[in-house]
Order: sequence, then structure tokens, then C-alpha cells
Amino acid sequence: MKQTQEENSKLKIGILRALYLGDMLCIIPTVRAIRAAYPFASITLVGLPWAKSFVERFQHYFDAFVEFPGWPGLPEQPYDHKTVLSFLSDIQAQSFDIFLQMQGNGESTNAMCMLFGAKKLYGLRKTNDWCENDLDFPESEDNEHEILRFLKLAKAMQIPTHGTHLEFPFLCNELEKTQSRLSEKKLSVKSYICLHPGARDPRRRWPARNFARVGDQLASAGYSVVLTGSTDESEILGEVASLMSSPVLNTVKEFGHLPLGELAALIHFSAGLVSNDTGVSHIASALEIPSVIIFSPFSDPVRWAPLNSQMHSVIPIDEAGHPEIIGRTMLQKLQQPVPSLQE
Repeated sequence: MKQTQEENSKLKIGILRALYLGDMLCIIPTVRAIRAAYPFASITLVGLPWAKSFVERFQHYFDAFVEFPGWPGLPEQPYDHKTVLSFLSDIQAQSFDIFLQMQGNGESTNAMCMLFGAKKLYGLRKTNDWCENDLDFPESEDNEHEILRFLKLAKAMQIPTHGTHLEFPFLCNELEKTQSRLSEKKLSVKSYICLHPGARDPRRRWPARNFARVGDQLASAGYSVVLTGSTDESEILGEVASLMSSPVLNTVKEFGHLPLGELAALIHFSAGLVSNDTGVSHIASALEIPSVIIFSPFSDPVRWAPLNSQMHSVIPIDEAGHPEIIGRTMLQKLQQPVPSLQE
């Protein structure tokens, strides 16, 4: 529906997405469509505590943040019933004109969002699940691509979309700080490849010895190797480094915990990324950095693989039996000769 600027500026839109980095980046194409349709509206993200910084990074799309306290049946964080009741009271007081359930398939969250008291509610739902209005709740199963399934909400809102590409905006000084670190370590732009052997879910981690062999293969091709991860992943980064025969920069050991923007800047300045299926794979997609992503049986490439299959390659773990396959795929993307690994 068309809005005057005055009407638009008074419009209050809320979005529930209480998840982590990769999940958050995947809804940006839909949020971009909403912002373009309602350029003067106030858009609030309801998310996990960490996502306050996500709102600051994406301030061209979001205007406000409300911390989600958890909910019965949602595993991302524990909940306290008193906090939940206080949250419900506060969210109802917001008097949203439009609210979007973007947590998932709506199995437990559509009913929850109905309690928020918005004038208009949109959300995904599983096939044949009940809803008040079929047109406002498009059907979506969990085997659909995460970016594309949420764009169904833009169609339900009857607003145009503006591409499926991801975004990762940098904040002040993040690129400059990273360039300074690279200079300190005598690394030039595009001279190195990032290896990211960690993942929030340990079941998604390819073995450290395999990452080490890929690192040696990339080093043999003339690239420096940079290990990225969080301080929680310092053990696996140390294991990869100890198994490599080539020099390697372990960023956790050298720099400690890198804030998200500076970690992303390392990927931005790299020639490519080799990673498990985790948040950094979506950063590489957003920054258009070539990547090779190893998918474990505990993650679905149909749902989470980058949409640009030319720039980003997905290797299911049952096809990644020999690390040389991963290194060769990365080097072919960079059009480099492929050295052989010695057994």
C-alpha cells in the first residue's frame, strides 16, 4: 500500500530474528526490500543480546533494538517467565503497525508473535499449518534456501524486492585497523587465504589435520595462510597451526579476540576463504570473496549454501575425503597452479 511521507514516518515495523550472525545476514535482502518500500518508517529488530551491535552495523535499515528474553520451545537461550511477561508488556506498548515473524517456519513463533499486538502480522508457516490469513503467512519448509524463503514475506507484503545479495557494511576504522595489522605482519592485500576451522556447532567442524593439509597446499602455491576464529576456538586453531609444516598466522594467538568487523575485514582483504559452514561463509558471500565451504551432515547446503555458485563452492563432507580436493578447488577459483600433497 502506498504511503505518504508523513504516514510513512509514523509507521512502526518490528522484526523478530533472535539468532546468530549467518542467520541474520540471510534476512538482509528481505529487510532491504522493506526499507526501500517504507523509507521513513521506524524499523525495530527484536533479537538476541549480541544483535544490538548488528543493528548498529545495519543502521541504514534498522532504527531500534529490543532484546529478546527467550521463549518456551526456542533453544537459543534460556528464559525466565517473569522476564518474558515483562517483555510481552513492553512489546505490546510499542504498538507496531506491522510485525514480521522471521525466526523460522513459525511452528512455535507465529502464535507468540500474535501476542505482540501488531495491527498486521506476517510470517512463514509450515505447509498446512493453521494461520489467520493464508496470504500473510506463506508456506515454507526448512529445506528451502534461507534467503529465498524470507523473500516470500516481501511478496506477501506486496512490495518489490531488490536482489538476493547479502551485505556487510564496515564501521569507522575497521578496515584501517586491519590494514595496519596486515602491514605489521608484512601481508599485502590478496596475498593470503583465510582458513576458518571452527564453527559454533562442533559437529560441523572438518578435522584440524585436514585444514592443516589444505593450508600447506595453499602455501605451496605461494599464498600466505591466515587462521581465523574466536577465542573460544583457540584450541582448534592451535592444533591446525601445529600440524602445518608451512608458516601460518594464527590470528587468535597474535591478536586475541578480534571484533566481528575486524574479522570480516581480514576476509575482505584476503584472496579467498576455506571454511566450515558457519557465519564467516556468509560474510565471504556478502563481501564477494571466493570461498570453499565444507558442509557436514549437520547442515543443509540446499538451505545455507551461498547463492553465487561460481564464486563460492560447496563441498559435502562425504566428497571431501582428501584435503587436496578442497585446496585444488580454492586454487582453481583463483586460477593458480595446483601443487600435489605428499602422503
